[in-house]
Amino acid sequence: MDEKYILPLPEEIEQLIIASQFDDLRNLLARVHPADIADLMDELNADEAVTVFELLSLEAASEVLDETGSIIRQELVEKVDDERLADLLDTLPMDDAAEFLEDLPEPVSERLIGLMEPEEAAEVQEILAYEEETAGRLMTRNVAALRRQWTVNETFEFLRSLEDAETLHYLYVVDRDDRLLGVVPLRELIMARADATIESIMSEKVVAAPATADQEELAEMVARYDYYAIPVVDEDGRLLGVVTVDDVLDIFEEEVTEDIQRLGGSEPLDQPYFAVSIFQIVRKRIGWLLLLFVASTLSGEVIRYFQHELDVVVALGFFITLITGTGGNAGSQTVATIIRAITLDEVKLGNLWQAWRREVSVGLILGVVMGLVGIGRALLWGTGYEVAIVVALTLPAVVIWSTTVATIIPIVADRVKIDPTVISGPMIATIVDATGLLIYFSLAKAILDAI
Repeated sequence: MDEKYILPLPEEIEQLIIASQFDDLRNLLARVHPADIADLMDELNADEAVTVFELLSLEAASEVLDETGSIIRQELVEKVDDERLADLLDTLPMDDAAEFLEDLPEPVSERLIGLMEPEEAAEVQEILAYEEETAGRLMTRNVAALRRQWTVNETFEFLRSLEDAETLHYLYVVDRDDRLLGVVPLRELIMARADATIESIMSEKVVAAPATADQEELAEMVARYDYYAIPVVDEDGRLLGVVTVDDVLDIFEEEVTEDIQRLGGSEPLDQPYFAVSIFQIVRKRIGWLLLLFVASTLSGEVIRYFQHELDVVVALGFFITLITGTGGNAGSQTVATIIRAITLDEVKLGNLWQAWRREVSVGLILGVVMGLVGIGRALLWGTGYEVAIVVALTLPAVVIWSTTVATIIPIVADRVKIDPTVISGPMIATIVDATGLLIYFSLAKAILDAI
């Protein structure tokens, strides 16, 4: 009976290394899942992590290498023998090997490719020739391709002979020129008669992605069709490889991470947080910060323009942060909803009017509620009924305006192929701050002059 995986503490690993009990450590690591070994290596210092890696079998080391982050990979490249790294890359799926190599300095990656087996090296170079974040870069060529004239029995014999197919959930049918003809789910193959031909059980309704397809398109295809894998074809429809669901999950994580960073007004980091230098982080943030700083001066200009009204009715100043905060918060709520709807392909430029009416209706109700609360706050502070009226009218107007801005900008940005997350969040809040103050003081001037 096979032993279950265990999860030792980093301290246990450290003690065995200090005591030079490497045989015991090797036996211990044999009972730890490769993904957990990669996590343990993150908890150790660089030398200890390399020691652990060197004690692993070739098969285990290749799986661990695929799970490690960029910091550990950098240490391994610097301290592990090139021949061993090349052997490990030979055993990895070639899409994973290409992913590992693309993060290395070009001289290092070329050196390692030169030490790989010729067939694997050629395949990796072919994958690296595709643009980053495309299906061609993400695909693996280890795919089971069938002929339509084969019987089910012959197909099973073929599958038993395979050693490194990436996935067998779907079996793709090709002609002599490798053009994709159809797909046979493994379940259909198992349920079919032994003498049935592949042509009789295959489905010609196969969804494929071109090698140049963006990774976001791949993620959308997997989500839409609930597939475990997507075949990749060239411009002539020839089967090149397959992108599997584990790669798509990585895409989802990467895209969500980028969107979160952009929503915060920062360019996304290309590497894990601790692998990025302080100056790289500064460079990613400074551009948007300076732009938002300049935009924020508009609020100051609005206040300066209406300085006379503030001098006459000092109580107007009490509500500046309340007005800008409410507008910014309403806009943030709207933009989060709209960007999510854009991501799910629920909102486009074609239904902008419908989305705007919906959000304005929500904004009107919220604004009226906030206006009533604002009247109560103004009267409690003893500011007088005229200021209370200004606040009561301003809050609905600002909320409606902020929901309008937060609805239109992301949809239009998406239509002109600009990532809506890039210009949302802090940018919309900054715009709403300045325009919200303009609405506030304009209403105040009109009402107070009338009174």
